[in-house]
Amino acid sequence: MTQVGGARNRSSDVAVDLVIAVHTLTRPIGRAVESLSLSGLELNKPGGLRITVVCHNVQVADISPRISANLRDQVRYMQLDDGIHSPAGPLNFGLDAATAPYVAVMGSDDYLESRALRNWLRIAEDRSSDVVIAPQRHANGRKVRTPVHRVGRTRKLDPVRDRLTYRTAPLGLIRTSEMRRLKLTFVAGLPTGEDQEFSAKLWFGGGRIDYAAGAPRYVVGADANDRVTCTRRSVEDTLRFASMFVDSDWFTGRSLGDRRSMVAKLVRVHIFGLLETRSESGGWSGKDRYELASILRAVLASAEGSLEPFSRADCRVANAILDPEFPQERLMELARARRAFLSPTTFLPMRIKAAMTPESPLRFLPAAALLR
Repeated sequence: MTQVGGARNRSSDVAVDLVIAVHTLTRPIGRAVESLSLSGLELNKPGGLRITVVCHNVQVADISPRISANLRDQVRYMQLDDGIHSPAGPLNFGLDAATAPYVAVMGSDDYLESRALRNWLRIAEDRSSDVVIAPQRHANGRKVRTPVHRVGRTRKLDPVRDRLTYRTAPLGLIRTSEMRRLKLTFVAGLPTGEDQEFSAKLWFGGGRIDYAAGAPRYVVGADANDRVTCTRRSVEDTLRFASMFVDSDWFTGRSLGDRRSMVAKLVRVHIFGLLETRSESGGWSGKDRYELASILRAVLASAEGSLEPFSRADCRVANAILDPEFPQERLMELARARRAFLSPTTFLPMRIKAAMTPESPLRFLPAAALLR
């Protein structure tokens, strides 16, 4: 592990340390750095931005030429050769070297809209935020509708009432002292889901969290077809992070309400989400179905009653997953039906007593539709 080249000996009084991990030579790292140079903060100047590119199992000499000549020497490069196919190591490595008041992370195939960091930092400084959650969109313009916060609520967000768990990636600005206080790290060794524990501890850590509504957005790039987190794996490997998370001392020590909030997100986003993505990339084997049923059963057992606010359509999908012998074609029909939001079964909760809880579709769906 080494720190080499670029702006390593400067920028001790910058306002933001931003870390990008690069794993392959195919990533558009030049575009990412270019967008940061237009983010409204001067590079390596007081009150400005320091960019750290961690070259993960690739050489700095191969990555730096992919950044434009006028910016190449403005970047701090760090080398990490650990042979592990996971983004956790390089992100932790880069964040450990941060000294600015705020830190941020960014994917090497992502980029920022113009003046994004300047806007986010202004919010952080004006409100004394410990976290500023960045608004997001996809490269095609489609809005990323997370976190599904309460309508009109953008300040002092609550992890349960504002459903912060739906924003797994901690994108935006994080006060460095808050990250150190909570001892936040990405979980090493996981092929995917390494940010689950980091973000959950951040949202439930007690600090002030604000959402940068209306600010320039973080843009999720569509270029990379080799994302570390998109490779097909066994169901058990893909969802190992969820099993580990609900079995952790930190999770089991939270209140039932907190645990239900986190489980709701795990089920809706990761377990239900896997139904569609895996069907499109090779289909399901009998072993896959048994592994999925086992993981869902363990996740639900970690927070009793988590499905109560779910829609009737969602509960039908969950019950079908729990039966590995349930016909696959019929399971996919149910999975598609849960997204037909004009149907009463998709917005009526299974338990009427849970109708006004944050995870109920009667509250969740309007909040998601109105998210700015």
